[in-house]
Parts: sequence; structure tokens; C-alpha cells
Amino acid sequence: MEVLKDLFDEKILEIINLFMENPEKRYFLSDVANITKINVTTTFRILNKLVSKGFLRATIVGKVRIYQLEKNEKTRELIKILKKEGSALDRFVTEVSTHPRIKKIILESKDKNHAKLILVGDFLPQSKINKTIEDIKSKENFVITFVEINENQYEGLRSFKNYNLEKKVIWQRK
Repeated sequence: MEVLKDLFDEKILEIINLFMENPEKRYFLSDVANITKINVTTTFRILNKLVSKGFLRATIVGKVRIYQLEKNEKTRELIKILKKEGSALDRFVTEVSTHPRIKKIILESKDKNHAKLILVGDFLPQSKINKTIEDIKSKENFVITFVEINENQYEGLRSFKNYNLEKKVIWQRK
């Protein structure tokens, strides 16, 4: 990260880092400006640039925009470059998502050394998933725990008012 500060605008890296630390969180313009301590006009310019390049998603609610990290190949590559901690979870998603029975991967919670996931699908390859988890744990000291649910259970959970799974989806089969 230090090398990149010499090459790129430090304010852009500061804003990108904010979104990478909380990929599922949504921010208002004023929130981003206050947290990063960058003036609102500069923050607005940077956010618009990141949206146009496909790194952030802007959702318009009423008269305000809400910004969130876009979940795509560009952001995964950026996370690999800028942040080492994100690579363990990205590696898990990349390896496990190759199995056709996995429909969605939901990030329930994450901290520096641990992630809890919900895997949606039927008859998932337990041995392949466990092997990937053990490999990541031994090489990167990052623990992943998961629970498997089928698509009917997922739809049932979605119907609960206070349990919004859609905003936590980190990968989904198209």
C-alpha cells in the first residue's frame, strides 16, 4: 500500500480503502467525506470517478446517492493488489464457486482473521469445500466457517423482515 501512495493520489486510495474495509456497507457522500477527512467536493469527484470506472455502485434513493463497493472482477483484482487480508476470502470464493451446485455465497460476518459464510445450493461438495478451507487456514491463517442451506431455505430466510440476505451476497451464479 505504501508503494501505491507514491504512485497514486492518496485521497483516492483512502476512499477505496474505506470501501474495501466494509464491502457490504453503504455510504452517503457526507459519510465518506467525514470518515476519510476529505472535503465534500473532492470526495464527490472521486466517488463519481470510481462509479464510472466500475469500482463503486451508486444507488439513488430519493434525492441522495448511496455508494457501495461493486462486486465484480475489477474490485477483486484491486483488493488483491491493495489488501492482503481480502485475498483469502476471494481465493475461497474463486475456488468454491467453480462447482455448479453452488448458487450463492453470502458473507454473514468477517473480521481480520475469520469469516462466516452461508453457502446456498443442493448437495454441495463438502470434501472440496473443507479442503479449500484447510488450505487457506494453513497458508494464510484465515479461518472460514460455513453453513449450507438449500434454495428453499434461502427463500424462506429472505421473507423475514429483519434478515436481509440480498445485501450480503458476495457471489452468485448467473
